[in-house]
Amino acid sequence: MGWLSRTFRPDAGDDAWATAPADGGAAPAPSVPVPAAAGRATGASSPQGRYGPLVSVTRFDTAPPELEWQLPLNGELYRVVPGSDRPDYSLFVLERPVHFYPRDGFDLDRVEPAQQVQDRKGRTMVRVHALLLCARFVGQQLHPGMTDLAVNLAYVIDNSLARDAQVDFAKIEFAGTGFLSAGHAPARDADASQAGAAQHDDAPEPTPEPTPEPTPEPTSETAASTRHTTSDVLDELAWTLRHGIEEQRGMPLHRMTAAITVDGDHRLTGLSGNADGQAPVPTQDTFGRMAEVLGRLAELDGGERIASVTLRVDDDGVGHEITGTRG
Repeated sequence: MGWLSRTFRPDAGDDAWATAPADGGAAPAPSVPVPAAAGRATGASSPQGRYGPLVSVTRFDTAPPELEWQLPLNGELYRVVPGSDRPDYSLFVLERPVHFYPRDGFDLDRVEPAQQVQDRKGRTMVRVHALLLCARFVGQQLHPGMTDLAVNLAYVIDNSLARDAQVDFAKIEFAGTGFLSAGHAPARDADASQAGAAQHDDAPEPTPEPTPEPTPEPTSETAASTRHTTSDVLDELAWTLRHGIEEQRGMPLHRMTAAITVDGDHRLTGLSGNADGQAPVPTQDTFGRMAEVLGRLAELDGGERIASVTLRVDDDGVGHEITGTRG
């Protein structure tokens, strides 16, 4: 379930993978045209996060009380998942998980034990890291710059939904209806939230997420130990390309071997490989996100010398191999 957690990074796959044709010959390595702007971040009509557009739910029309005290719900649109009734469900990965009280008759076996938590009064709650949403009214759809778009919301109680080609309604639970806007909303003032909850004797009290220790200001002595490693950045690059391909295709990606080359300024100059038997073609916006990730290499020990890398995907894992460096 951890793939939806903001602090979780799946381990890289141990084995390299390559797709071989039926006749046993060498696997093809189709090339992907790299836009001229790939070496720098591209403009976007809506704020972009690591995986997709930043969005927020700022208010509800109908929803259980416990969700009201957790507003705003900030996160990213991860991918579109078609359903049997409509083609445009969107997976909304939350910046912070939300908690809900299961209704009477809800089968707790539908969720993993790690997602079952207790509130301060000892009542069982379910923690989820994503919602599934769609436009509420016929003729409307999610779009850049949207403000208070009416949407239907459901909890994703089985995180494997992110890898499914179609919505499995057994993996979600209806949450309510609300309003979705582009961008992230400011966090609600804690005193105001507590004052509002205090007006109701039965106000729910979800178990709070652990408060992280304050991070000290970086100094010359701590900078090297607090920054990401080259390996972290290259793994993030693999995830970025993977999700860009999934966005382009509208379906999960299971296996990929992609070779990339960069120039002396860490601008992407080449992309080729095999992604589930096809060329690894991502969305145009993905090239901008990859440029942002590549731009961090120059700040890392050894990163400035990298000239080419092979990125790999093996179901839930990603990996990389540095294949060329500059002297």
